[in-house]
Amino acid sequence: MRSRIVVWGNLAWRILAIGAVIYFSFRVLSTVSVIVVSVILALFLAAVLWAPTSWLRRHGWRPAPAAFATILAATLALTGIIVFIIPQVVGSLGILGSDLAELRASTEEWLITGPLGLSENQVERYTDQFTDWLRNFAGESIIGGATAVIEFVTGALLAVIVTFFVLKDGERLFDRALALVSDKTAEKAAISARVGRETLAQYMGGVALIGLFDAILIGIALWVIGTPLAFPLALLVFFGAFIPLVGAFVSGLLAVGVTVVNVGVTQGLIVLAVVVVIQQFEGDVIMPLVFGRTLRLHPLLVLLAVTVGGLAFGLVGAFLAVPLIAVAVSISDEISDDPESSLWSLSRG
Repeated sequence: MRSRIVVWGNLAWRILAIGAVIYFSFRVLSTVSVIVVSVILALFLAAVLWAPTSWLRRHGWRPAPAAFATILAATLALTGIIVFIIPQVVGSLGILGSDLAELRASTEEWLITGPLGLSENQVERYTDQFTDWLRNFAGESIIGGATAVIEFVTGALLAVIVTFFVLKDGERLFDRALALVSDKTAEKAAISARVGRETLAQYMGGVALIGLFDAILIGIALWVIGTPLAFPLALLVFFGAFIPLVGAFVSGLLAVGVTVVNVGVTQGLIVLAVVVVIQQFEGDVIMPLVFGRTLRLHPLLVLLAVTVGGLAFGLVGAFLAVPLIAVAVSISDEISDDPESSLWSLSRG
């Protein structure tokens, strides 16, 4: 009996110690969240831009011009896309806002007069709670006025600068760091860096392809049914793909709601059926083809990661959470001596 108490006591202390480390780490990271998020975003960008930068360097470009040219080309391409998209989206915001207001009013009326029979006070309280949760999930920085603008500009500039130096000097600095450790550790570190970079690049490219697939099919369905704002809604579906589970759910629900308000309930149910079929086909066919083993994580793990990342660092955290876990799982699977004990064996769906 005494030995069992000692075992459970030791386990309890270990759990408390781990919890304390996680808590204080979270507080420290929250204090410097702009720097942390910017650096992580820079690693994402560097992973995506590594291939074209390496191609330029293999064809005689110096590291600095190659890195600068790649970043400049990516910036110009992104700017062109934004310039093309923003006027169409901005012109639809007023209509979308009125549709959402009407949808909210209809939903509140159904909650009061429908089978649930909630009171007005209950509906108002639940609505306020949901609004507060959404605000926390989205992040205070999104609605923080001038502070948000300063943080965004600072973070964006820092991410671009870090990306440039990672592309320019990343290999050289990494090789110097490997020279300070043992050969076995250096080998595992080199494998981890390669797998992490490949996983991030595959994730970003794969999610973009899946988002494009969903956006095209759902956009066509909305256009055929006659839903207004088909293009902005399809665009929302595309960007929603970068936040697994939650993004697809929210963007699909919004498309259904706009259809119900402007076209009718029957058409809204048709859109819902289309969204469900497309999402199911994507999960069963498209994702395994695009990602292979890279991102076949358990849905519960994905949901928890998105929720924790969103609450900790806002929408950016929700976007970063899943690929970071995918990187950790891929690295663990690659360097583990026993595949059955790796993170992959614990996280697969």
